[in-house]
Amino acid sequence: MKMKSRILMLMILVSMLCLTLLGALNMDRRPKEEEVLPDEEVIEEEDDNVVPATFRGKVEDEFAVPQDIMKLITDYMDAYYRSLYTLEVADLSDLFSDPLMEKISERAITLVVEAHKDHDFDFTMKKAHYDLGVTDYRVENDKYYVDLLEDDTMCFSFLNGIESKTYEIENYFTIVKTDQGYKIEDLDKIQGYYMTFHDEAKSIDDVENTYAYYSGQLKDMFTYNKEILLPKSKEKAYIPNKTFAKAYDRNKAAAYADRYHHDRNPLWYNFTDEGGNCQNYASQCMLEGGIPLDYFGEEQWKCYVEDPDYEPEINEEDTPNGRTRSWVNVNYFYNYAKWNEGKGLVADANVNLYYAEPGDIIIVGNGGLSHTVIVSKIVDGHILVDSNSIDMKDYPVEAYTYTTIMLIKILGSN
Repeated sequence: MKMKSRILMLMILVSMLCLTLLGALNMDRRPKEEEVLPDEEVIEEEDDNVVPATFRGKVEDEFAVPQDIMKLITDYMDAYYRSLYTLEVADLSDLFSDPLMEKISERAITLVVEAHKDHDFDFTMKKAHYDLGVTDYRVENDKYYVDLLEDDTMCFSFLNGIESKTYEIENYFTIVKTDQGYKIEDLDKIQGYYMTFHDEAKSIDDVENTYAYYSGQLKDMFTYNKEILLPKSKEKAYIPNKTFAKAYDRNKAAAYADRYHHDRNPLWYNFTDEGGNCQNYASQCMLEGGIPLDYFGEEQWKCYVEDPDYEPEINEEDTPNGRTRSWVNVNYFYNYAKWNEGKGLVADANVNLYYAEPGDIIIVGNGGLSHTVIVSKIVDGHILVDSNSIDMKDYPVEAYTYTTIMLIKILGSN
C-alpha cells in the first residue's frame, strides 16, 4: 500500500515538473512586446513619390547579346521611361558616342515631356514598365547591331489606374566600343515623334529648328483646343446635321477594337507589313458596328476577301468584289467619310474633338494625315484610343505629339 502511494506521489511530481518546463518553454517562445521575430519581414508602405530604379520587365533574347551591350540599351530605355514618368528629362550624355544622335534623342524626349507638361492635369505616371524582345543581333566592322521590339505599359496619373499599352515598337541600335565603354552611335526608333527628328535632322541646328517648329505647333494646338474647342463642347451637345436610316452600334465597334488591337482577325488580309494596318483595322471596326460595305457610286468603301492570305485587288467599279483604297488608306477614307452621299456610311468630318464617343474615328499626322485610330472609351472627359500599326490599347489622345488631330464622327448608314 505504501509502495503504491509512493509511486502515485512520484507520478504527480513528474507531471508537475513537465508542466512547469512546458510553461517555461512557451514563455520563451512568445515575443516580447514590440519585439520583431528574426525571420519576420518588415513591410514598409510604398511611397508614391519614389521613382523606380528600373522600368525593365521581361527581356527575351535568344541571340545572347553581351551583357554590357544589353545594359547600355536598358540604361537608355530606363532614362526614356524615367523622363516620361517624372516629366523631367533624364541625362543622356553618357550613353551616346555621336553628339548628333544624343541631341536627337534628348530633343525628341523633351518634346514629349514638354507637351505633356503643357496640359493642365497630372501627366506623370503611377506605374510604367517595358518588355523587350531581341529580333536580331550581329557584329559588322567593329559595330554591334541590336534590333528589338518594345512593349510598354503606362499608368498615367490622370487616368486613375487605367493601363495604356503599346506593342512592338521597333528599335534599331547601332553600338560601338569606345575608351569609355560601349556607346550608342545610332538609334532608329519607329515611333512618331522620334522618326520626325531622326529623318529630318542632319545637324544639331536642324534638330533645334525641328524642335522649335513642332513645339510651337503643339502649343498652338493645345491652346486652341483648351480655349476654343473644349468650351464649345461644354456649351452645347453635338447635333448631327445629316440624316441616316440606321444608327451606328458604337459598343460593338469599340468591343471589336479592344479584341483586335494587338491581334489580327484571321478572316481579313493583314496589311501590317505593307504600309500599316491602321485603316484596315478601323474599317473592320466600323463594319462590326453596322456600317455596310458600299460599292455604289463615285465614293465607295468595300473589301471583299476571298482568301485572307492574298491581298484583295483594287476594284472601284459598282460590283461587290475586290477592295477600294478608302478601306485601307487614311486619306482616301477621309475623302469617303466627308463626301459620301446616298448608300453607305453617314459621317461628319472635322468635328470638334471633344464630341468624340466610342467607335468614332480620329485621324492624326504631322503636316498631313498619316494614321487612323478608333476611340475605345471616354474617361472623365479624356479620349482613349485603340490602334493597329503601332498597336495600342486605351492610349490617351492627349499623349500624342501629332500636330493634326481630326475627329470623324460616325453617325450611321443608309
